[in-house]
Order: sequence, then C-alpha cells, then structure tokens
Amino acid sequence: MRLRWTMVAVAGAAFLAVFMLLRWGGVFDERKLVIGVLNHAIVAEEALDGFKSGLMALGYAEGGRVTYLYRGPVTGPALEAEAERLAGLKPDLFLTLSTPAAKAAFAVAKDTGTPLIFAPASDPIAIGLVNSLGRPGRNATGVTFGIQEPVRLQWLKTMLPGLKAVLVPYNPDDPSPKASLEKIRPVAADLGIRLDLALARNVAELDSALGGMAPDVGAVFVPVDAFVASQVPRMMLTTLARGVPLTTPQRGGVVDGAFMSYGLDMKALGGQGARLAAQVFGGVPAGDLPVETAEFRLVINMETAGRLGIQVPDHILRQSELIRAARGDDGR
Repeated sequence: MRLRWTMVAVAGAAFLAVFMLLRWGGVFDERKLVIGVLNHAIVAEEALDGFKSGLMALGYAEGGRVTYLYRGPVTGPALEAEAERLAGLKPDLFLTLSTPAAKAAFAVAKDTGTPLIFAPASDPIAIGLVNSLGRPGRNATGVTFGIQEPVRLQWLKTMLPGLKAVLVPYNPDDPSPKASLEKIRPVAADLGIRLDLALARNVAELDSALGGMAPDVGAVFVPVDAFVASQVPRMMLTTLARGVPLTTPQRGGVVDGAFMSYGLDMKALGGQGARLAAQVFGGVPAGDLPVETAEFRLVINMETAGRLGIQVPDHILRQSELIRAARGDDGR
C-alpha cells in the first residue's frame, strides 16, 4: 500500500512538473492572431467596426488575442502595394473590405496560403475569388450581395411614380458597379426609366456628373460602388439644391442624408464576416465555408423626404426603418 501511494505521489509530482514547464514555455498560452486589413473606401470602415465587434463577442478582442494591421483606405496602385506589404508581414488572415480590395489581396494570398474573408465583394465567382458560393475553395470566403439593386430601383419607382430618368455615377475601374448596372438595366427598361451613366473615378468627375444632370433626371442612383458611396455628404449638396432624391446601396448613406436605400447595413455585414473568421480560426478551411449573402432592409430618411416634398405612403413606411435626421443630428 505504501508503495502504491509512493508511486501515485511520484506520478503526480512528475505531471505537475511537466505542466509547469509547458506553462512557463508558453505552450498553453492562447495563440496571438494577426489580421491584415485591406480597404478601398472609407464607407467600408463601418464593416470593419462590425467585424471587430463581432470577433470581440466571440472571444477575439482587439489588443488581446487579435492584432489588426490597417493603414486606412487606399486606392489605385497603392491598393496592390498595400496588399504586398501586408502579405510580407505574414498575417493569419486577410480581411478585405470592397471588391477591389478583395481582388488585390487574393492575388497575394493565393501564393502565401493565407485565408481570406471578404466583407463584402460583389459576384465573387465572376472575379475569381471562389469556385462556387456553396463550396468556395481557393482558401477564401465571405459575404456578397443578392438581388437588392433591381429591388431598390423598383422601390424608388414605387415611391416616385413619375420617375422617368435617373443619373448613375460610377467608377468604371471597380467591377462592383458594373455588376450592379447589368442587374438594373432590364428592370429600368421594364419600368420605363432611362439610365444616364456617368463616370466618377474621382471627386472632380463626380462633381462634373452631378453638375451636368439632364433637366428631367428625377433621382441619383448610387450603385454598389465603394468610392461613390463614400461621397454622400458631397452629393447631398447638389441633389438637395436641385430637389432630386439620392438613393444609396447602404444604410449608412441614408443616415448621412440620402432619401432611401434598400441595401446593406455595413456594420451587420462585418459581423457576418466575423462569424466566418472565427470558424477559420477554429480550424475550418476558409474554402469549406459557404459564402453568405448580406441582409437587406428598406431605409428611408424622413427629414430628407420632407425637404424634397416626397409623401411616402403609409403601407411603405410600415415596412421600413425610418431615419428621422441626418448623421450628427440623430445621435448616431
């Protein structure tokens, strides 16, 4: 009996010694994770906020288990250069905000084997990010859009029955608005709406497009375009002065003063991306996680509607999220 207890004591002491050695050596410490963030436009930073909040709720707090490498929005050749820089820092995950950012990061991530979460990207199959939405492959997954753009145009026509023409400013270097245009063209034709397309690669071109609106244009329709959607306060100066409603693809644009949106809540979209990232950190290959579709909602800015003299029917109001004032006045 004494021998048995002696053996138990020796075994216990040995186990404790091994445990302490491993603990002191850091084996049981939670692995620190690094996320390289690539962004194309300031409007997408709402998605980053949602991503960080979502990951924190799942146990991955910034400054704790997670470090973010992010220098802010970059465009043009700087986007590719920043993707290369981030790849050189060997992050555990790429998070991309907007389609141009996803394309730039994927070009380097596929060579380094770094998993990629896009939040969002439009038509990820067409631009080569994934093989399919259900089984992406290629070590990438994320959040994409659905059929919201044609539906948004239909809602706009419902609220503005006399609408005959809309101005559509877009950046031709971004594949997202091109995809949007392909979806809305047939709907516009069915609704009897003329689409006046205007190039807007920069603020000078955007100002020119707004200043050159045809007299019969009854609305400005911002497609899924990260750059143009970032310029809502600038566009509001012209559209309000002309008495023309502005519609955007994201809720934040309505909070900034646009008349309406049927589109993305960028912060909620970022939270969807966070749930996918947590699964990747848990050991699931990114390419095995189905691409998710962003959630959409109808949002109307009631103050802007009043300033434009638009009477929205009650049955539509009951289906909508109502914003009572522009950002800065409503406490958001």
